[in-house]
Order: sequence, then structure tokens, then C-alpha cells
Amino acid sequence: MEHARPPAELNIDGSPAARADAWTKWWKQFEIFLKASGTIKEPLDVQASLLVNLIGPEGYEIFSTFTYGKEESAEDVKCLKSKFDTHFGTKKTNVTMLRFKFFTRNQCEGEPIGKYVTALRLLSQDCKFEHLTDDLIKDRIVCGISNNVVRDRLLRTDDLNLTKTMISLRHPLRPQIATNSDETYGPAATVPLLFKSVRKP
Repeated sequence: MEHARPPAELNIDGSPAARADAWTKWWKQFEIFLKASGTIKEPLDVQASLLVNLIGPEGYEIFSTFTYGKEESAEDVKCLKSKFDTHFGTKKTNVTMLRFKFFTRNQCEGEPIGKYVTALRLLSQDCKFEHLTDDLIKDRIVCGISNNVVRDRLLRTDDLNLTKTMISLRHPLRPQIATNSDETYGPAATVPLLFKSVRKP
């Protein structure tokens, strides 16, 4: 389709994790563009040229540093994808990078709790946590949630697991908790973003 919108140029400012995330998102947008424009049916060398053309000056600078073995080629889009993955450390075999992104993911300002939990669930998928997945998601919620009142309630819950955590997060704050000072429990403005506000009768 001639009206398919190409991705914006790759912006790789920030920490290694942020750069890796930027590349992952850019590649997904590039894949969508290939399909929407019909270019996915073109030879791999055409797709490779399009990648280099669209990725922007920062991405091109990285591209220009790549070296290739006998079975590799700069005219193979799959090869370029592998090269960029290696550069940014986003290959699924790099479990350390994936776990780093999981363990440093905190709830963003204004982010609904449901969206935060979903983000943790998605980040955990390739971390090879196996049977520890739910426990580690629960721990990450406790550590990364932005509201200190909610964190305190979770920490005081006996035998806390992910199911109990989700039930607790859906339960409205008690009035006596909601009226505690900001100094003790952090910004009160974050509470309505997570739960329905508690109004005094």
C-alpha cells in the first residue's frame, strides 16, 4: 500500500536498556511497515536497503561498524536484524539483559496498576524464571509500585502471593489509610490513579 507509514528514525538516547528497548520497538514498527506496504514480498536485499534508508543517522552509524563473515551479508535483512540485536543486546539468549529490564521496571508516574502488572508479565516471558515467575512478578510489584500506602499494605499481608496481591490492588483503600499524610506515604495524587478515591461521608 502506497499510504503505509514508515517508522520514525531510530532514537537511541539513554541507558543501554533504553537503547535496546528503542531498537526493539523500531524493528516491530519496521516489520509492520514491510507488511502494510507489501515490501515483505520483496527480496531480502531490497528489505535490507529499506532498513538502512529508514533507520536514520544514528542507526546508520551503527550499521557502518558491522563486519560480516563468509555466510553473512549487508544485503540480507535477516542478517542486519541479527547484527542490530547483538549490538543492542536484545537477543533472547541474553537473559541477563532481559532480567535487568524486568528487575528495574518500576511503575511510571500516572501509569494504571493494571498496565504496570501487564508490562511485568510481558517482560518476564523470556527471562526463564520458570516456576518462580508469579513470585517474582509479585515481588517486583511490591518493590516497584509508586504508592507507599499500597506497598505497606502488601508487606503486611501474610503469605503474600500474586493472587493475593492482585486482590489487594483491586480493593479500595480504607479511609484511615487514605487520610494519612503525604510525608509518610508519598504523593497522595498517585492514589486515585490506582484505586477509586475514598470520599468522606
